[in-house]
Amino acid sequence: MVATEVTTPERRRPSLTIVSGLLGISTLATRSTTLVVMAFLTRGAGTEAVGFYGLATLIASFTAAALSLGLPTYLTREAAAGTVSPPVVARIHCGRFAALMVAAAVAYPLIGAVLPPEAQFAFFLIFVASLLEQWNETAWVLVRGTPSAWVEPLTNVSAGLLLVGACAVDVWLLDGLTLGDAAVYMSIAAVLRSAAAFLIVRILPALRDSRGVRAVQHVRQALPYFAADLFGLFYFRGDVFVLAFFVAAAEVGEYVSAAAIVGPVVQVAASMGVGALAYAAPRRASGAAQSNDPLTIFRFFGLAGQAAAGVMFIGIPIGTAVLFGDHAGNIPTLAMVLTFFLVLRFGNFGLSAILLSQGRASSRLIVLALSICGSVGLNVALDGTYGAFGSATAMVLNELVVAGSLLWFLRIKELVRPVVISFVIVAAAVGALAVLLAVLEPALASFVLGGVILVLATAKLLAQRRAAGHLQAATTEDM
Repeated sequence: MVATEVTTPERRRPSLTIVSGLLGISTLATRSTTLVVMAFLTRGAGTEAVGFYGLATLIASFTAAALSLGLPTYLTREAAAGTVSPPVVARIHCGRFAALMVAAAVAYPLIGAVLPPEAQFAFFLIFVASLLEQWNETAWVLVRGTPSAWVEPLTNVSAGLLLVGACAVDVWLLDGLTLGDAAVYMSIAAVLRSAAAFLIVRILPALRDSRGVRAVQHVRQALPYFAADLFGLFYFRGDVFVLAFFVAAAEVGEYVSAAAIVGPVVQVAASMGVGALAYAAPRRASGAAQSNDPLTIFRFFGLAGQAAAGVMFIGIPIGTAVLFGDHAGNIPTLAMVLTFFLVLRFGNFGLSAILLSQGRASSRLIVLALSICGSVGLNVALDGTYGAFGSATAMVLNELVVAGSLLWFLRIKELVRPVVISFVIVAAAVGALAVLLAVLEPALASFVLGGVILVLATAKLLAQRRAAGHLQAATTEDM
């Protein structure tokens, strides 16, 4: 007899801000830890060591995505909806570990054949540490969207602090952080983080109850998410590939550096999108087709994107001055253009979460295919004439393709007007930046625009809270 695959889910967090924000905080903490470790590594071992680190984590990302088969995204939705039980998650989680470790075993001799001897073992340790961190995604789905969701960011922040502390002590006691030492510390932090995730969500007890569970059918159902994950990786890296055909390496480097400034915040938005998916997933136990208002989700992401853009515009002049000094070149201005992409990407992550919450993974796959075509086409059209600025502009304009495609598949009329308004606001901000750059220095123009955006975002937040308060009061009176 086959064990039941459906269980009554734990009560969901009523606040989208909490559910989505916790994952954003978790990702931000992880990215901040990475930046600090890279800074230590640069000062101690040089940029070549940082290059090995970046390459190891990039290869690990593609490896994990290829072997995960879309299961982390699929399980986030289904576990929140109550259609997948903890025993199913436990069996899949352990199966993913076996697959990732086989990949590590295959990678070891390949690393030895390609890299210089002094970097081989460190590269391998960083590769495995990155695999372990991505393995945890299928464990945390059991707490996402529940009152216990806080344990994920707490675990990640604690492991990150331990890693930064170990690197700082190494720098203080020795001459500087080496690639080998950093790899060891990263591996220890990854093992501790993975062990904590395994114990906190109680994978082992659930695994004991997993006999008779048909995990293979869930793998088949996750395949549309798998294709979407791979397409997403290619989408976010295709612009650099096309740009390299049109401009010199130095200009590509400026664009990559500008994208690296905006990139961590985009990753935070992506993590918040996963949180929104857990929040918006329909509850089979309650019989509700969709228990949360899509308009509320989009407005939340739109407001978060505006606030992030305001902070970015204020921080870009400071960050580029600290990181690049007199060699910044066009990096600050490119980062400003990419910040407009950031605003629109926040909103589109919200729309994507709504689409996935409806079980429309195949539709999202088509959206990603269209976005890749749009990205390549716009880059081919603009990069030859405008170089790196053409590529940055293509990133912004391509969000029109993404938003239009998502709206087409969602078919929710109430979302059309706020999406159009968000693009009009971004267009107005682009015009305002052009005017400010004509009369002010770039740094001052960025400060001014960032301040204005933050003031407007704050006013919008207060207005939304006031409207929600009036609505709640009116509802109470009608009861």
